[in-house]
Amino acid sequence: MKISACSFINKGTTLGYPFIESIRSALELVDEFVIAVGPEPDGTREAIEAIDDPRIRIIDTTWDPGAPGSFVHGQQTMVALYNCTGSWVLSIQGDEAIHEDDCPELRLLIKRAHADGRADAIVMNYHHFYGRPDLLATGPRWYRAEARLMRTEGRRVIIPTGAQFLANITGRHKLTWPRAVKSNAWFYHYGWVRSAESHDRKIRAAKHHRHPEGAPVDPYHQVDARMLAPFKGTHPAAMQPWLDGSANWDFEPDPKYTLSMRDHRQRFKAGLEKLLRADFSCTHFRRMRLKS
Repeated sequence: MKISACSFINKGTTLGYPFIESIRSALELVDEFVIAVGPEPDGTREAIEAIDDPRIRIIDTTWDPGAPGSFVHGQQTMVALYNCTGSWVLSIQGDEAIHEDDCPELRLLIKRAHADGRADAIVMNYHHFYGRPDLLATGPRWYRAEARLMRTEGRRVIIPTGAQFLANITGRHKLTWPRAVKSNAWFYHYGWVRSAESHDRKIRAAKHHRHPEGAPVDPYHQVDARMLAPFKGTHPAAMQPWLDGSANWDFEPDPKYTLSMRDHRQRFKAGLEKLLRADFSCTHFRRMRLKS
């Protein structure tokens, strides 16, 4: 049984993404890594080639500058997905990583799910780092688990929009959430601990944005500190070079921040979660159990 990974990247070097570390972390698990690489000549493609691993396959792509960003991300992921040759495919983005300690157990779970035959996917938990790599965003607006490890053999898999989740096509036209087995493995999401300058470049590169020309983007300080919690675990070993040299460490929540209506709603939901022992975060899968 072959396990693949699919991903996409464009201007990864310019925008400060840890895409090299992301690929290296996934190579702890997969037999093949297929990545759609956009056309911007900033050294991103050359950096991937320099990993010099025969399991990596680059698909050169173009990006429609007029298409919505979420649509392009899903489109580019599907380009890579449909070039994978594995029975199972891990969909991983350029700001995400998996931990080497999770890989042996995850590999065994994939084999069990494959043998069971009913499962469409495996669910992985999420650590969303915010502001700096020792802080986690914990509120219900941050998705806590997703089915991002999909069985493609005998399934028709599609990414409806963005690249956050996947779905199956059943019948002729119907999209359904995959039947998924919960794992103990984690995705480590670092998109919100990139340098403030990287965020600024990303905003300015977008076709539609609301920031006045010349105004710097401050992506971190305007946040409800109650929705943050310390991270007490260990990071994937593959991420350490980026964490040491490129991640943002200069962050403290603004004590004068005024809560928005959205913040108040999130606090209310978080309170209900604690009271009811529930999870109100968004999910895109149907949970199932494997046969014993």
